[in-house]
Amino acid sequence: MFITALPFGLSYFLIWTTPFAADTSDTTKLIYYVVITSIFQAFFTTTNLPYTALTAEMGRTYDEVTELTSFRLAFSVAGGVAILLAAGIVGGMFPADTQRALRYIILGIFGGGISMLSIYWCIFGTFGYTKQNAIAEGRSLNEIDEVKEASFFQQLKDVLSNRPFLFVIGIYMFSWLALQITAAVLPFYAVSWMQTDENFVALLVQGPAIALMFVCAGLSKRIGKKNLYYLGSAIWIPVQAALYFLYPSQVNLLFGLCLIASFGVAVAYVVPWSLLPDVIDLDELNTGRRREGTFYSFMTLLQKLGLALGLFLVGAALKAAGFIRVLPEQPLPEQPESALRAIRLFMGPVPLVFVICAAVLVFFYPLTREAHTEIMLKLAERKRLETLE
Repeated sequence: MFITALPFGLSYFLIWTTPFAADTSDTTKLIYYVVITSIFQAFFTTTNLPYTALTAEMGRTYDEVTELTSFRLAFSVAGGVAILLAAGIVGGMFPADTQRALRYIILGIFGGGISMLSIYWCIFGTFGYTKQNAIAEGRSLNEIDEVKEASFFQQLKDVLSNRPFLFVIGIYMFSWLALQITAAVLPFYAVSWMQTDENFVALLVQGPAIALMFVCAGLSKRIGKKNLYYLGSAIWIPVQAALYFLYPSQVNLLFGLCLIASFGVAVAYVVPWSLLPDVIDLDELNTGRRREGTFYSFMTLLQKLGLALGLFLVGAALKAAGFIRVLPEQPLPEQPESALRAIRLFMGPVPLVFVICAAVLVFFYPLTREAHTEIMLKLAERKRLETLE
C-alpha cells in the first residue's frame, strides 16, 4: 500500500485529463484512455487488496469483522457520494462549456489527492495495531518472507476446496451483479424513463445506505448475518419489482422507493464481505495457516468480473433493444418502446432474480455464529497446546 499509493493517485488524475491537440484522432484518444485506465486498475488492485485484507487481520470475532466491514464500506460509498457532490460544486464554479477540461482536472486533483492521503492515513494509523496483534499471537508481520508461497493454481485449488467459501463466492457474485446492474442502468432509467435527475436518484439510494451500514453492524449482533441478509432481501426485492411498474408521473414514489431500497443495498454491501473473515478462520483451522491475501485476492477478482459482466449485460441489452445514445448538450432523444422496456427490465426483474439467488445461497451457508464460535475455540486450544510445547 505504501509503495503503490502514489502511482494510484497519479493514474487516477490522468484519467481525468485530456492532453490532446484539437486534431488528435479518436483512435489515439482511445489508446490513451485504455492504457491509463489499465494502469489505474492495476494500482487499484495492489492498493485495495491488502487494504481489504486488513479486515480479517484486525478483527478476530464474529461481530468485530462485521463492524469493521461496515465501517470500511460506509466510507467507500461516502467517497463515491463525495466525488459526485464535488462534481456538482465544481460544475457550478466553472459553468462555461469551454471550461469543461478545467472542471475535470480539478476533480482529478481532488479525487487523487484525497485517495493518496487516505491510504497513507490508513497505513500509519493501523500499523501499530496490526503489529501488536501479531506479537500477541507470536507471529511476524514479515511472515510472507518466511513461508514459501504456493503457485497460483495451487492457491486456486485450496480456496475452491473450502466449501463455505464457494457459498460466499455465489452470495457475493449474485449480490454484486444486482448492485452493479442497478447502478449501470439507473442513469438511463432516471433520465429516459422517469425523466428526472439521475444524480439526485443515486444520492437517494447511496446517501442513506452509508448510515445504514452501521445499522447493519448493530443488527448483525442481534440477529446474525444470515438473518440480516434475509431482512435486507425482504425489503429490497419488493422495491426492485415495483420499479418495473412505475410511470414517469410517479417520480415522488420513485424517490420513496429509492430511500427504502437503500437498506437492501447496505445489506448487500456488508454481509458478503463480512462472511469472508469467518471462512478464513475455518481455513486456518484446517491448514494451520492464515491466508487473508489469498482469499481476498479471489474476492477482488470476482469484484472486477462482476463489474465487467454487469456493464456488459446492460450495454448489450440496450444496444440490442435499439437504445439511442444521449449526447452531451443535446436534447433528450425519444427512445423506442423496446429500449424503454429493456431499461425497465434491467432496473427491476433482472436484479431481483440475482437477489433471490443470493438469498437461497445464504440459507445453505453453513458458518453460523455458533459454528464460528466453535472454530475459534478450537484455534485457541491449538495455540495453547503449541505454547506448551
